[in-house]
Amino acid sequence: MELLTWTPVIFTRHGFPRDEAGRPFLPGNAIKEAITSAVIYYYIKKDREIEAKVKAYLLKKGLKPDEVIERVKEIITDKYPVLNGLEVPERIDLSNGEVYEARAEVFDLKKWEDVEDFKVEVFKGTIELPISSPHLEKLKAAGHSYCEALARMEMSMLRDHPLVEQFYQPLLNDLKRWEIPLRVGMWTEVRFRGNLLFFWRIKEVREKLMDELKMDIRPRRVIYLPREKCTTGWCELKV
Repeated sequence: MELLTWTPVIFTRHGFPRDEAGRPFLPGNAIKEAITSAVIYYYIKKDREIEAKVKAYLLKKGLKPDEVIERVKEIITDKYPVLNGLEVPERIDLSNGEVYEARAEVFDLKKWEDVEDFKVEVFKGTIELPISSPHLEKLKAAGHSYCEALARMEMSMLRDHPLVEQFYQPLLNDLKRWEIPLRVGMWTEVRFRGNLLFFWRIKEVREKLMDELKMDIRPRRVIYLPREKCTTGWCELKV
């Protein structure tokens, strides 16, 4: 398989880790997290029983932020074990592409302004990815559902901002043709990333998390690369 990075990928603010020879690599967990986020969104949207269970969990008292995503994942995979058998290498070689330093901005979609900027390592290229799963068709459906929802959400928050026409409308059209879309690496500064995106339109849950945890469900702060004129981490897994 191959992973095509249609927009550059950031791992962390500290850059990519290096192997014993000093070569940068992408930890396999970055791919697993991208797939898990897609699966969480897809099955909450697809299954009313799962939606109800996750909603009940999010509305309970004493919610612990550090446990939320793992518990939501358990609720889903207990019924849909689509992450079972997923094999991703621990280290993913980045030699078939370019690792370079870029200026990144934390762009607040709601305020329409940059709230921070920093220099960071990014990767752009094609990754040979020896990944296997017995559930590729389900992961494909999950990737499309999640990434298209993310793109529409970010685009809707920007309304008539120039980024909508320049970047998000072409992206949304392209996403429909990708085999398995994924959002990889560090692409937002919001704690839950897009894992709870399904609930951002459900007032009861949205207000509970905002009031109790002071957290917005929507990944409203995204990483923008001004030179490349794009947000980060939009990738396609090609079988």
